[in-house]
Amino acid sequence: MSLEEVQPGTAADGNGLVLWVPAIADPSKPKVSELTGSGVEKLTYGLTPDGFAHDTTVATITSGRYTLAQTLELDGVITDTVEVKYVWQGSEEDGVRNVLTPGTKGFIVKRMALPNGTEVAADQLVTVIPVQCSIQRDVPPAANTELQKIQKLNVVGEVRRDVKVVAGP
Repeated sequence: MSLEEVQPGTAADGNGLVLWVPAIADPSKPKVSELTGSGVEKLTYGLTPDGFAHDTTVATITSGRYTLAQTLELDGVITDTVEVKYVWQGSEEDGVRNVLTPGTKGFIVKRMALPNGTEVAADQLVTVIPVQCSIQRDVPPAANTELQKIQKLNVVGEVRRDVKVVAGP
């Protein structure tokens, strides 16, 4: 028996993009123009190395059958959470802090596996997360670190995973 082929991977370094998008008409089919239009902000390099936490949990429903000696499982409720941590200067020029104003609704769009500088284009895969910005909290300062803020982004709609960007006006 021969070994299976090793599936190639993609390095995470430099291959990611996180956008703030104020409006998307159909989150299952985000348009290039929506992801590059007015009000769209690139957040990636304002975030700290551990500053983008999009976590997904799936509750498990257990079920049984008459005389079956094994418990069965089904997917239950899906819960997505998003929290960001970013650097800040304490000035009017603060990028991420000024974009993620508490109470503001919009979308976080995450693209992986392509260099950060690659222009958004049709057929790229993205995850679209509808959010409302919660309060901005200070991260306690420590020696030899930059000042930082942390912020929960409340998920307020269905998360669309690995959807294709579509061409369009």
